[in-house]
Amino acid sequence: MAAERPTIRELIRQRRRFVGRRQELAAFRENFAVPPEDASHHFLFHVRGDAGVGKTTLLRQLENTAREHRALTAAVDESVHSVPEVMAAISAQFAEQGHPLKSFDKLLATYRQRRHEADSAAQQPAPQEDATVGPQPSASSAFAARAGLIGLGLVPGVGAFAGAAEPDRVAQAADRARAKLSARFRSHDDVDLVISPLEALTPAFLKDVGEAAASVPWMAWFFDTYERTGPLLDLWLRDVMFEGRYGSLPANAVVTLAGQGTLAPRCWADYADLVAELPLVPFTEAEARQLLTAKGVVDEQVIEVVLRLTGGLPVLVSMLAEARPTTPEAVGDPSGTAVERFLKWVSDETHRSVALAAALPRRLDEDVFAATVEDGAAELYGWLRSLPFVNDGSGRCHYHDVVRTAMLRLQRNRSPQAWRARHLRLAEAFARWQRQIEETLRGDEKWEHERWLDCRLEEAYHRLCATPEEALRGELRAYLCDYLNHTATSWERRWMRTLLEAGRDSGVESVRAWGERFLAESTLSDMATTMTLLIGEVEQDERASAVAFALRGMARADMEELEEALADAERALELDAGSDRAHAARGYAYLGMKRYEQARESLDRALELDPDFAWVLSQRGEVNSLLGRFEDALADLTRSLELNDASAWTVSTRGLVHSAVRDYDSALADFTRALEIRPEWAWAHAERATAYRMLGRYEEALADAERSIELGSENAGFSRIHALRNLDRYEEAISAADSYLASHPDDQAVLAERGESYRMTDRFPEALEDFGRAVELAPSYVFALVRRGQTYEHTGRLAEALADFDTAVAADSDDPWAPAVRGALRLRLGDEAAALADLDRALGLDPDDLLALEGRARCHRGAGRYAEAAADIERAAALDDKDLDIAFEHALLVSLSAGLPQARERWTAFEALLEEHGGQWDPQARVAAPIVSRAALGDGAGAQRFVAELSVTRPYWEIADESVRALDDLAQCPGADGALLTALRAPLAELRTALGPGPDSAR
Repeated sequence: MAAERPTIRELIRQRRRFVGRRQELAAFRENFAVPPEDASHHFLFHVRGDAGVGKTTLLRQLENTAREHRALTAAVDESVHSVPEVMAAISAQFAEQGHPLKSFDKLLATYRQRRHEADSAAQQPAPQEDATVGPQPSASSAFAARAGLIGLGLVPGVGAFAGAAEPDRVAQAADRARAKLSARFRSHDDVDLVISPLEALTPAFLKDVGEAAASVPWMAWFFDTYERTGPLLDLWLRDVMFEGRYGSLPANAVVTLAGQGTLAPRCWADYADLVAELPLVPFTEAEARQLLTAKGVVDEQVIEVVLRLTGGLPVLVSMLAEARPTTPEAVGDPSGTAVERFLKWVSDETHRSVALAAALPRRLDEDVFAATVEDGAAELYGWLRSLPFVNDGSGRCHYHDVVRTAMLRLQRNRSPQAWRARHLRLAEAFARWQRQIEETLRGDEKWEHERWLDCRLEEAYHRLCATPEEALRGELRAYLCDYLNHTATSWERRWMRTLLEAGRDSGVESVRAWGERFLAESTLSDMATTMTLLIGEVEQDERASAVAFALRGMARADMEELEEALADAERALELDAGSDRAHAARGYAYLGMKRYEQARESLDRALELDPDFAWVLSQRGEVNSLLGRFEDALADLTRSLELNDASAWTVSTRGLVHSAVRDYDSALADFTRALEIRPEWAWAHAERATAYRMLGRYEEALADAERSIELGSENAGFSRIHALRNLDRYEEAISAADSYLASHPDDQAVLAERGESYRMTDRFPEALEDFGRAVELAPSYVFALVRRGQTYEHTGRLAEALADFDTAVAADSDDPWAPAVRGALRLRLGDEAAALADLDRALGLDPDDLLALEGRARCHRGAGRYAEAAADIERAAALDDKDLDIAFEHALLVSLSAGLPQARERWTAFEALLEEHGGQWDPQARVAAPIVSRAALGDGAGAQRFVAELSVTRPYWEIADESVRALDDLAQCPGADGALLTALRAPLAELRTALGPGPDSAR
């Protein structure tokens, strides 16, 4: 049911409560007057500005405005900690407005139930595990998600480890969850629901949202404090708004984000033109005066003091106005602290102390509040929640950042000892709550328990504020020895932000700097630098030092600093010989050095220490591939994916191995899976283009190649050119090759592709130049050698053609193509024995080689061995009944063996095939072939017309030569019209002579 329209009185009251931001409000309001189909309509607004500038207040007013336009609304802030929580919050608010998302809520309930069952399953010891200790998660899972070092990109805070393709959820899901859940749940859908909830929940959510939106004029979502939730929501929100990965939002949806900074370019850059920015700055003097007047502050001297103290920052103007001061003195001494001014109107000393003390925790609930304040003050929690600078939601509250920062600074400076004691008291409270949770858990299950992890972060925050230097050393050691082993990347980012906030709030630069350093990591060099600093901080702890050396070694290996990487790995092993990471780091360094056997030995040792180390399995898979041990490589990579099925790097590496064994269908499936995980991975698009190309699916190859190039990769340049050429788009292929070769002049593959496009458009001098340059760069390049030989053959330079074919055969003894084309040329030169040997050799290498089958059929036919010729040509036709060369040879063979009357059906079928599939041949061949077929069918006039047409075009020498030879063969057929064939042959023979040297030049 649609919400009732507000009355005039209610609207006037709302307007008087909200002051300023008229321009922003107008832009948002006017958007509802523009239909979604109009290009000027905005789907996404972004409110941004510094803390205290009034973003939250404006967002509430924007929500009121949306409701005035009968919009179905939902608002979310930083109290959510996952995307499923966001969807659940929106669903709950829609239900309150009479639009429940029933199907989604049912699936969400199933998810929560299955998640609860999964947590219960995680508490049960696996077979052969010690139930008194609990299942021990390996180091592999967390580390594997951080160590997909080749081609994965970087995740802030983890440097080279993880990559953009890796999910935030890591470790334990890889080690235990999938196997246990598969055994526990009957349905694979239930397993996927727990392991990959977004893939299951989001489509159902969007379907219900679309149905709800269809019954209202507008739907509006609001996301506050987006600077905090953005890293969590960016990709999901972009996918549902613009990219359609799970479905799409309805067109009448309007989304508003509010945060301190700009939107992350890596996520939103492609859609910047669709974002309506609403930047907020402090109030103008007029706006501040309007607010003060609305609050009853009218004395000019008071207003001047407030303007001077606040600088127009809305939150400060509002708070000072709340006391309704009537004199400048009532506002407070301008030289006093901001806190004193904020609390000027709070006269009770106990209340003032409570307000100050409650600023110490980052988040408050009743339990935290009781642990914060003195005995007897716990009942003041309700009063605290009513203060204008306290934001309340979902039973928890927090101070406005501007106010809290000022209060923290006041307490830190006023009494350092009290500051220390209060933070230690809070740290002990959070430690106590952790111990209570641990009593219900086994072993290391605490690392999977969200509440325990929250308490762990808050304990760390308060210890860092109380005893920064001592706590910092402990946290850095825990990062290396515990957090990297057990926690998800998203939790680690929260820990890093905790360092940053503790350092900022305590005024301790060293703590703040570590937080900034971790969060800012974006390159391998950053990662190596961080590890170097960590080594200095934890040098007294050999285990932690070993981890830091191993991680630095891996970063250095990725930076091609291989000797330094190996030295780091060796140092790590000196400190801790049983470190799986150290052995993995040494194996990775050896891999970079191409010392594959030693790499495998080190990786084997790492897997002896941890058999489920997913990243090491993936690296050993690569090593096995490089050693030619493809079955072992596939086994390692498949096992790695069983442990971490969301590793785009691993699945794409398996794709490369499948390509190496010519299993292109499996390769295609792997690259497609990699792109499902990481849709904008240019390299994977390029490799999938290669797989499509090898399968002859050129349209799809071209699409992937062009997408790869759009994403900034040049790896797909060859595939794009090759696909264009195979789609007969020769001029485009030549143009693309020209562009590519301008910056890569020595790419022999692209030179050969351009040469082939020139050859197919009869531009033989350019083709020979390109093939020649390619052979010059790569003397054993079979493709360029064969194509240059064929170009020589086209132009009658048969001796040079034969020489190129000889070189190609010698260059690759396992390739059937080169002996097949050489056999065909030798047959033309009259060397039937050598031709037959070549063709037999080609078919020995590939019994289904069509070129060799067709060539050997001609060889047998020329020698009068019609039965053998028929066997070959019929086998070829069974393999490809649409091949024009095979159909032509089949018709000619029947003509010679049974006579022209009996061959009419074959020639008629050939002409139909030529009409349908003439694109297999170049235009001149499509003119030459009907000369023979028309003559065979007794249509002399038709044959004469094609002779005239061919003579006008002056074809290349080979076309004229083959036409003469075919007519000579036809003359030997029973029932042939000798006079007609002689009349047709004469002008073609003259044309052949005029075009170039004959076959005698090759002898």
